Amino acid sequence: MGRNRRPPDPTALMQEVEWNMGSKRTLTVVAGVGAAALAIAGVAIAQNHEANENRIIGKNSERDIPLAQVPEAAMNAARAQLASISKAEQVTRKADGSTLYEIKGKNSDGKTIELFVTPEGQVLGRE
Repeated sequence: MGRNRRPPDPTALMQEVEWNMGSKRTLTVVAGVGAAALAIAGVAIAQNHEANENRIIGKNSERDIPLAQVPEAAMNAARAQLASISKAEQVTRKADGSTLYEIKGKNSDGKTIELFVTPEGQVLGRE
């Protein structure tokens, strides 16, 4: 130690240690709350997606199909709104037995979009 330095105050050292531990606890709690908020938001988005789909097509059954099996009018309607198409599902509405096509792709901005299209090419909704 230098000539003019005083020995450290044990009380001050303990207060600093306690403050540091309290800060770590606070950070841990904040991180935990943030993770929980993200999880809740993810569940809400998934529920909203499902509710929107049910609003557009109602109760249904879906099955993946090759893009070549989607009627030309439905594909043309999808191509008008999507820069690329990656997947198609044939959707059968349980209420009336009608068929729709859920066509998934990316728009010109690169955002993934799902279109609900009739065999005649009418777009009923998008997600």
